[in-house]
Amino acid sequence: MEQSLVPKLGFDSLIEAQQNFGDTGAFSNTDLEILHSFFGEHFILAAELLDKCCITEYKLANNLRNIFKIVTSKEQYTIFDNINFCHCSIFRYQVLEMKNAITCKHVLAVRIGKSMGKVFVESVTASQLVDFLNEQLNFIEPDNE
Repeated sequence: MEQSLVPKLGFDSLIEAQQNFGDTGAFSNTDLEILHSFFGEHFILAAELLDKCCITEYKLANNLRNIFKIVTSKEQYTIFDNINFCHCSIFRYQVLEMKNAITCKHVLAVRIGKSMGKVFVESVTASQLVDFLNEQLNFIEPDNE
């Protein structure tokens, strides 16, 4: 089965925009237009999510593992660093089933938030990280099959 080139190009464009942001402290209009062309509505929703929520990176002291927690007033999501996956229903439906989106707003918010310095970093022990991951099971939506 042949994989689409679009997701790779989209994430490559995101990496380039992040590098540009690191160099200039802002996203250029061109970067914003390119990101919107690849990620569409999810890009806008990710930007809105960055304004409304708290993203925390939980990091082991040895930097071997890190995960991100996104908390809103109603939801909580766990995102793994540099892995395009989220347990939200939008990711499950639009990315995995319909294949009409590259990713969801949660993954994008983490990636954009990291480059903008909008992610709080908290060092944790390995056992604290395991406890946190176990706690996240309570927030995963069950499949309705």
